[in-house]
Amino acid sequence: MIIPLESLSDEARQGLVDEYCMRENGSNETEDPLEACRQGVEKALSEGRLLVLYTPYNPNQVAALVPADQLGEKEKAEVYEEPGGSSE
Repeated sequence: MIIPLESLSDEARQGLVDEYCMRENGSNETEDPLEACRQGVEKALSEGRLLVLYTPYNPNQVAALVPADQLGEKEKAEVYEEPGGSSE
């Protein structure tokens, strides 16, 4: 299930971005590799190239950032809607 970015608190979003950066990128020649990665990940999120995927039946992980092109159409269609949210 895809979680819309608007549904995340700033703290939750930052935690997912940091986890993605540490998992996907090792240290490199950049002075502050985490900050450089954060900027790229935030851009990818805003452009829809990375999505927040919630996996309710995975005991090891609740949510993670995943490349949109690695998800099937069925997964992309399952979008979380907050209870009591308006459908305008």
